[in-house]
Amino acid sequence: MAEFAQRGIEEMLVEVEKMRKIGIFSTEETRAIMKKRKRFEYKMQRRTKEKEVYLQYIQYEIGVLQLIKLRREKRGIELGKDEIEKEIVLRIYRLFRIACFRFNSDVKLWLTYADFAKKNFDKERVSKIYTTMLQTHNKKPNLWIMAAKFEFEANESIETARNLFQRAIRFIPNNKKLWIEYFKMELLCVEVILKRKELLGIKESESDEKPCEPISRVEDAILSCKIAEIIIQNAIKEFKDEAPELIHSFVLVASEFNFTKNLIEQMYNRLSEDETLRILAKTQNVLARRHLLEEKEILKKCEKTGQIADFTIAELEEKTNNSFLESVAALDTQEMHLIHIDFLIERLNLNSQFLNDERFERLNDAFIKAENKLQIPIDYLVVWIRFMIKLKKNEQAFEKVEKYLNSFMTNKDLWTFYLQLNISANANEERLFEIFHKSIESIKQNETLELWETMLDWALSQKSENTEKLLQKGSCIMRQDISTLARLKYLEWAESIGNFKLKEVYSNLRQVPPYSSAFYLKYAEIEKLRRDETQVETAYEDALLHFGAEIVDLWIDYMSYKQINNKAQDIAGLYWRAMKHLNSSLIEDFTQKFCLFKIKVSDETN
Repeated sequence: MAEFAQRGIEEMLVEVEKMRKIGIFSTEETRAIMKKRKRFEYKMQRRTKEKEVYLQYIQYEIGVLQLIKLRREKRGIELGKDEIEKEIVLRIYRLFRIACFRFNSDVKLWLTYADFAKKNFDKERVSKIYTTMLQTHNKKPNLWIMAAKFEFEANESIETARNLFQRAIRFIPNNKKLWIEYFKMELLCVEVILKRKELLGIKESESDEKPCEPISRVEDAILSCKIAEIIIQNAIKEFKDEAPELIHSFVLVASEFNFTKNLIEQMYNRLSEDETLRILAKTQNVLARRHLLEEKEILKKCEKTGQIADFTIAELEEKTNNSFLESVAALDTQEMHLIHIDFLIERLNLNSQFLNDERFERLNDAFIKAENKLQIPIDYLVVWIRFMIKLKKNEQAFEKVEKYLNSFMTNKDLWTFYLQLNISANANEERLFEIFHKSIESIKQNETLELWETMLDWALSQKSENTEKLLQKGSCIMRQDISTLARLKYLEWAESIGNFKLKEVYSNLRQVPPYSSAFYLKYAEIEKLRRDETQVETAYEDALLHFGAEIVDLWIDYMSYKQINNKAQDIAGLYWRAMKHLNSSLIEDFTQKFCLFKIKVSDETN
């Protein structure tokens, strides 16, 4: 094995000598480079192969390449690029090739290899890398798509890209993303050819009604979108049960091109004319949404001209909603009602200042209609009420919460709404505490955080004798999220009362579980503003006592505080304490952050 390592080292001598002669590196530097390479070469010959050795060697050689580039720029050296950089790049390729052969299951390694080849503009090698990788990883659709996109965009090889997609579909026929990307590539292919013809001045006049008809006398299957049509047909055969959603995906892709009007029309006709598809709620969803296909183009035009698009969008939404209403009347199933509601929620989430009221009215009408005919799932009811509260329709929201709370007593959102609405209605303190206690008894404890936050925020805004009792109760709950929230608010409240109260609260809670690093750091920040160094250090020491083994940033933060407060002599002691107490897996991270801290300190002092 040693002879292979030695042969590799000898092959580098000419390249290293050239670096020295033309002045890129000194004699000492070339010796250091060879020493490092020798170590890597011998490690590679070990009986047990380690991926990290190859990666470290590759990273080292890339670092040498970057350093050579910097030295050439700084010293104006142009000689010997073929003998130096080219050889290093070839060595890196060789290392990648060996590593990928030995650890061929590592996709990230293959992609790093391909990325390095791309950066060196070696397109032929990238193609070979993808081809070899896909022999092993032929069940990963994203890799096929990546390879096909490279061939289409970088290599400008439409035929190779098409072959890759076809092979991918043979291996993974049940992956929708592959079909959609293949379809998109074929349309991009048409677009490229049309642009070339236009640039060459051989584009013939096209009919507005038939933009996909062939330009030339001899019918061209690509330009007439025939290949795209075949993809649609085959995809629908593969996904019979998901045809509406798949066609919708194809329509969205096709709508990005200006020559696909006929193709889109054909897809919609396929849905509306097929008896088995037409009666599906999902089909009606796709057909109703066709009115909004123009939306993206309208928004682009209005953005360029500075016009307001809301009125035009409102008309499109009205047409779409009318189509949905017809479908709901025809099918009248729970699925159809909920699909209609999903659409209206989607539109209201766009949050247009001018259209919100109109959109909410449509949504409200749809919910009321569904409410009278079927049992609406609780998740939908929560969304409905949340929109009411958001749009300040509190009276309506209150009515709905009271109506459904008895049926869904364990739902955290309904209880939160109920509490918030009572607070907004200025309910008395006794009533609010009654609702709060009943709510946290009715739902799971791990779902009570929002209720606690709502109640604590209200209590802190009031001058009530019950405020501190509530803060104390929340601070002692054995759930980390709730107790941390309550303790942080307790500190803020105590600070507003005075210094004595602040120290009392901290003293009472500092050794009470569940412990929270956020609690200690919050107290430290408050005391920093008060310039009480003793209390700040107490907070840091308490934090390190409970979290010193697992949070690296605590140690660095404490050191920074010491440095700022002219106690740099304590930093060495903190460093060794950290090295002793931190989990072994965090030592490397700590040493790196400590080095950065020292560099920052050095820069500031200079």
